[in-house]
Amino acid sequence: MVGRVKFNVMSDAELAHMKNRMEQLLIERGIHLDHDELLKELADMGCQVNMETKDLKFTKELIDKAVAAVPKTFTLYSPSGKYDLEFPHPEGKFYTRTNTGAPNYRTVDDETHYVKLEEVDEWYRLTNAMENVDYVTLPSTSGEYVPGDAVDVYTLEKALKHSAKHIWIQPYEADNVQHLIDMAAAAVGGAEELRKRPIVSFIACGVPSLTFKHMDAEVLYRCAKAGVPVQPCSLPTAGANTPVTAQGTAFIASAEVFAQIVILELLCPGLPVIATTLLFSMDMQSTYTLQSNTEITIARLIAMELFERGYNIRAHSYGTGTDSLTMDAQNFIERTNLIDAMALSEASVLGGAGQLETAKTISPIQLIIDNEIFGIAQRIRRGLAVDDETLDWDELIAGLDRDPAFSFLMSEHTFRHYEEPHRPDMFNRDGVARWEMNGKKTLTDMAREKFDAIMAAGDTYTLAPDKAAAVEEALKKAHAALVKD
Repeated sequence: MVGRVKFNVMSDAELAHMKNRMEQLLIERGIHLDHDELLKELADMGCQVNMETKDLKFTKELIDKAVAAVPKTFTLYSPSGKYDLEFPHPEGKFYTRTNTGAPNYRTVDDETHYVKLEEVDEWYRLTNAMENVDYVTLPSTSGEYVPGDAVDVYTLEKALKHSAKHIWIQPYEADNVQHLIDMAAAAVGGAEELRKRPIVSFIACGVPSLTFKHMDAEVLYRCAKAGVPVQPCSLPTAGANTPVTAQGTAFIASAEVFAQIVILELLCPGLPVIATTLLFSMDMQSTYTLQSNTEITIARLIAMELFERGYNIRAHSYGTGTDSLTMDAQNFIERTNLIDAMALSEASVLGGAGQLETAKTISPIQLIIDNEIFGIAQRIRRGLAVDDETLDWDELIAGLDRDPAFSFLMSEHTFRHYEEPHRPDMFNRDGVARWEMNGKKTLTDMAREKFDAIMAAGDTYTLAPDKAAAVEEALKKAHAALVKD
């Protein structure tokens, strides 16, 4: 039987200590929550709330109640119906997503500028074709090209019309949250259909530590009311807004995410949630924010293990990324080190496909290469079965290899298994002679060719015309309400 290849970074005692301290922190210190409606409902449920200071503390009973309500299995649905995501993954794999929040776009011609709306179309045509990318985020379209007050709703319209895969939404304004939900509902035929088959999920974050501003509290509140899944997030920077140690940062980030999960499950028991700790660190010599620091990678493993092994709650963090500004050797060392470590963790979702420059830039070429890297990492996690068949026991015990005419190249065992080794599409496996004959193409050359082929093939998914019209109408309403002309 194939066992998943993985490792744990905490002992049972350390895991229990993290859980106990995290719950103690939320019971004794609590959080700051800037949302009166939400505070009042939580107070009615038994939370200790100070409406003047907007501070909230949980009780152990409420924490246990919320954890018990987290669904052990659930599905994030896709607009096309072809890429629905069952949690936990039925084959023990992880899911992957594209990067979110990056304001810059690195074109295939190596030009960098703010994300344009037409490049959002290009991005979804690519992601639809990436077999190892499972769901998508909203690129941060520039306010130069769409109304600045409604960047997220204009970008979501593109996603709903063109993405075949589940969409993860990061709202940019509190007033936009309900409009984003309404647009997603329009794409599936109404609010009840969205509740039954959520094709979108949302992100909410805590900033600064253990503090939830009104926008993020609004995400929690509106999604809970609408039955829309949430991937509650924390985006700490070690040494800046969390303790300088990677362990301390993992702890605070996990507490922020856990607090959101408790709130969501109290408001809407059984709501699908994915604990999302996206950790960074500050370089104390340059004060530059880093994504790929070695210790912070280990901290991500700690957070994944805390939720997955400690609470049986699905967890999510960066699986690829770099602090390099370009696709150089540092870039590939950092991102492959990160993804290999995360692939062997407890994580259910690995994010960040296509990103450069500490998640500030997205690149179509890097996205295509990350698709290959994810494929390798999936193969590592799957592991290898060890039994008589894989050992070739029958041929070995029969002594066939003693026959001078015998060759494993021609053995029956080889015929049964020769197609099993993973073979990335764009990697050179044919030696120098064939490489020279084919033009000495590099990996980026091959990625550019794949990009051109995908663009030439045209759209592989578009939303049905009636649903697209409903989304456009929802966008008009959102524009009228949000855009200050």
